[in-house]
Amino acid sequence: MRNVVSVLVISTVALSGCSGWSDSRANPRNWFGKSQSTAVVERATPREPGDRQTGNPLITEPKRDGFRARNRSTLDQSGVLRRRNRQEVYEGTLIDEVTALRIERIPTGAIVHVTGLPQREGAFDVRLVEVNPDGPVNGVMEYTLNAYQPVTTRQGTPTTRRVETAVFIPNGDLEQVREIRVTAERNRRSSNRR
Repeated sequence: MRNVVSVLVISTVALSGCSGWSDSRANPRNWFGKSQSTAVVERATPREPGDRQTGNPLITEPKRDGFRARNRSTLDQSGVLRRRNRQEVYEGTLIDEVTALRIERIPTGAIVHVTGLPQREGAFDVRLVEVNPDGPVNGVMEYTLNAYQPVTTRQGTPTTRRVETAVFIPNGDLEQVREIRVTAERNRRSSNRR
């Protein structure tokens, strides 16, 4: 019994000395720091109330220049059992605010977790859309936080409006990245590599 107690005491003292590990650069969880929020002051075009979706993504609205065209992304979908290539057009609009940005390091790359706060309840199909799909520019990987956002729902509390999404960045792309930036309607959050 004495041996067990002495081993527990020695291991407790030894592990308490390792508290510096959690703050060191060698710890993979510290490769990106805590995110910082900055206000977005420049707006290319003012947003109109009609720029939000009606709540049903199956009902197509007429295409307009301006806000939606800037946030549109396409994805080629093809496969063995599909007859032809089909392009999916995502027309989500910017979420009002980015409240949290966390980067989780994993052996094959990193997962960027983002929490946002839309103006109204009912936002769905939340996505991080790459601003530069060709890769990072000057070491900055930039995304916009978008979702389909209905205009007919009530505003509700911040807890009921909160949305979350994530995106994976492989090690090959992560080698060139010094900063990850996520932009919303009113603010921008970024996290720098230490």
